[in-house]
Amino acid sequence: MPGPNQSQGTVGLNNNLRPEEQARAPPSRFRFMPKLPRLVVAVAAAASLTVVLAVQPAYAAHKKSTRPVVRVVHRAPAPPARLSAARARAILIQAARHHNLNPNFVLAVSYWESGWNQSARSGTGAVGLMQVEPYTAAWAGPSLLHRAVNLNNPVDNAELGAALLRSYLDQLHDPRLVLAAYYQGLAGVRRHGIYPTSQTYVNGIWRLRNQFQAAHLGA
Repeated sequence: MPGPNQSQGTVGLNNNLRPEEQARAPPSRFRFMPKLPRLVVAVAAAASLTVVLAVQPAYAAHKKSTRPVVRVVHRAPAPPARLSAARARAILIQAARHHNLNPNFVLAVSYWESGWNQSARSGTGAVGLMQVEPYTAAWAGPSLLHRAVNLNNPVDNAELGAALLRSYLDQLHDPRLVLAAYYQGLAGVRRHGIYPTSQTYVNGIWRLRNQFQAAHLGA
């Protein structure tokens, strides 16, 4: 058994204290227990701060900017102004004279084909005043005008159409056959003459040519 001055657990320690010391708070190991929750809270707060700091860059990257947003609007270029009938006639007459053709003949072809409308497009892709198709322009431009042409340009369009008529006239020597070739193709005219389905086209343009001639439209 322990002696009178030896401790026996906690109670034995209290026996060595003065009465006023025995009346104080419990032994020291109990005094530290209230600090444990504060320590847990501090550790949790530090962990939360670490998480916030780690997440902050990602949050900042997705945060909306308070700077004003400047939007650049790219507008399509305005379409070219519609060519007036008077200007169209002037372009066609110039092209006819350039290729030594009767201007009323070229005017009649263009009027039947497009109504002197450069914006006209056919179901087969023919373009402009003289309704020339792109695949025709691809070979006829370099062959007849010695350059590439832009069918969307009314001057190029009129020049190439007149050049084609001039080429056909040089080979066929008959204006009616020239009209048939312009409509059905040169090879078809050489083999079969004017197709029955081409008669309305040929006769209609020829009547227009005579009317314009009588009115001196191409003068």
